[in-house]
Amino acid sequence: MKLPEPLFALPTLVLPTIAGSYDGYHSPYSFNVNYAHNPVWMSAFPNSTSLTTLSIPGTHDTMTSSSTLGPIYQCQNHLLGTQLEAGIRYIDIRGTVVNNEILIHHEDEYTGFTYAYVLETLFSFLTNNPSEAILMRLKEESTAINSTMSFEEAFNYYRLNDSETAPGCASHFWIPASPGPTTVPTLGELRSKILIIQNFGPVPAPYGIKYESPLFVIEDDYALTDLGGMDSKFSLIEENLLAAANSSAWNSGLGDGLVYLTHVSASVGVLPIDVAAGPLNKSVAGQNDRTGTWLSDHVDGNGTTGVVILDFPGKNLIEEILARN
Repeated sequence: MKLPEPLFALPTLVLPTIAGSYDGYHSPYSFNVNYAHNPVWMSAFPNSTSLTTLSIPGTHDTMTSSSTLGPIYQCQNHLLGTQLEAGIRYIDIRGTVVNNEILIHHEDEYTGFTYAYVLETLFSFLTNNPSEAILMRLKEESTAINSTMSFEEAFNYYRLNDSETAPGCASHFWIPASPGPTTVPTLGELRSKILIIQNFGPVPAPYGIKYESPLFVIEDDYALTDLGGMDSKFSLIEENLLAAANSSAWNSGLGDGLVYLTHVSASVGVLPIDVAAGPLNKSVAGQNDRTGTWLSDHVDGNGTTGVVILDFPGKNLIEEILARN
C-alpha cells in the first residue's frame, strides 16, 4: 500500500559516512541503526513464547527524526520504517488531537507526522513480515487543540470509522477479550499484531495493556539536571537490566510474568543526543555506549534484557540486545 506523506516535507536524511556518526557526534553504539537488518527476528521463536522472556529493542519518541525539531526535541535520526527493518519492536508514539486529527508531537512540538502515517507504516511492515509483533506505547501528549473529539474518541475514529485506517486496525490491533488483561499475551497471539500499551483513556484498559499496569516494571528516570547525573542514571538502567535478566530464570525459564521496560533515554536538563552518545567534548560516556558495553561484558545469552528503549540507537546496540534472545 502507498503510505501517506508527512504533512510537511522532511529534510533528506544523509546516512553517516562513518559508522556511528551523526551531526559531529561519534559513538560505536549510536546513530547507524540503518545498518542493522533484522526484519523477521521473531520468526525464530515458537508461538508459545511469552513477551516476558524476549529481549526487545525499542525507541523513545520514535517519530522525532526530523532535524528541524532542534536538539531539544530530536531523539532519533532514522524514520519508523528503517527502525522496524532494523529490529525495533517497541515504539513510543505521542499524539495530540488537533482539529479532530491525531498529530504526533514531542511535548508541544509537532514532529511533521500524523497518526495515520504511523498506522499505515506499521500495517505495511506487518503485512510483509507476519511473524513479527509490535508493542506501541500510545500516549496522549498534550491537551486537544480546536477539537470536538477527545483523544479516545479520535483513537476510535481511526480504529472503527476511517476508511484508510479502520481495515488495518481490524486486522492488526490486538484487543483483549475483556478490559484490563492480567497476563501478557504470547507471541503466537501477537503475530502480525500491535499490542497497544495504552497511555490514555480509561482504567481498566479496553484496547491493550495500560502503561501503568503492574505487568510492567518501568525504569524511566528521564530528567537529568546536567551530565553529572549520568552515573546515577546508568545505575538505574543496570538495576532494571539485571532484574530482567534474573526474571528469565524463574518458573523453569518461563519468566516471572512481567515485562521490564528500561529507558536508556533521558533529557530535560540535558540534550537527548548528549545522553545517548555523550557530549561532543567526550567528557562523559553516553548511555548507549555504557549500555552496549555492559551488555557485552555482563549479561550472558540466557538472560533477557526485557524492552530496552533508546534514543539514536546504532546497529551494535540493537544486535547486543537481540543476541540475548
